[in-house]
Amino acid sequence: MTQLDSAVTAGTLDEQRTVAPVRRHRLRPKYVELLVLVVLAVGYNWVRGLDGDDRSEALRHAHDIASLEGPLFRHLELPLNHWLLTVVPLAVAACYYYAVLHYAMTPIVLLVSRARGGWRYVRGYVALVVASAIGLVCYALYPAAPPRLVPGLGTVDVLQHFSAYGWWGAAASAPRGIGDATNQFAAMPSLHFGWSLWCGIQMWGFGGKWKVAAVAYPTIQVAVVIATANHFLLDVVAGGACVLVGYAAAWAAGAVWRSRG
Repeated sequence: MTQLDSAVTAGTLDEQRTVAPVRRHRLRPKYVELLVLVVLAVGYNWVRGLDGDDRSEALRHAHDIASLEGPLFRHLELPLNHWLLTVVPLAVAACYYYAVLHYAMTPIVLLVSRARGGWRYVRGYVALVVASAIGLVCYALYPAAPPRLVPGLGTVDVLQHFSAYGWWGAAASAPRGIGDATNQFAAMPSLHFGWSLWCGIQMWGFGGKWKVAAVAYPTIQVAVVIATANHFLLDVVAGGACVLVGYAAAWAAGAVWRSRG
């Protein structure tokens, strides 16, 4: 071996000794993704678990939203809420739709997105995180009661009315006995719809028969959250806006990343 070969070999070994420890301790992307979701989940539960000392403020905000909607609330949302009570099978189905799919569909679609990988997954992940973070900030700064809890609006709490058919009690989809542990004044924006819209956008990208669910799931979710008096239509619009802002943020981040090679 020549002197030059020996120097190159020694340099390579030194480089490996220097780089190897860094690579060994590098945090893998999947763990970062999981950590971010855990932080959001903890934050969501923390905000939802805040004391109800802001009840008067939350009710005032809800009245403001109803006043802003005006005839739209009185002639569309309220009649839909009262009509649902008269169709028991449909009302019970709506209760389960509200109480189950919000927590089942989102992780399922996220896992399928990750399994397929690529830019669609990265874009969807960033959009979900950003939308959820915006929602948490809104819940903390702008407490708003759902229509079902607002006196004087004439709404009926459909889930409470049909609670004998499920596990939930007077606190919407919360199981009986732990309703006091949640903050029900977190209706604006509606992440029930926001996450369903996110699922729809992701499923549309899957192609094939997924496109049917992509349209049906968020569309039915709009009708369910309004008919059960869990959200105003403006809550739904705000929830959708959070998701669109999330996708815009993902697009902008991708553009910056590509511009830097």
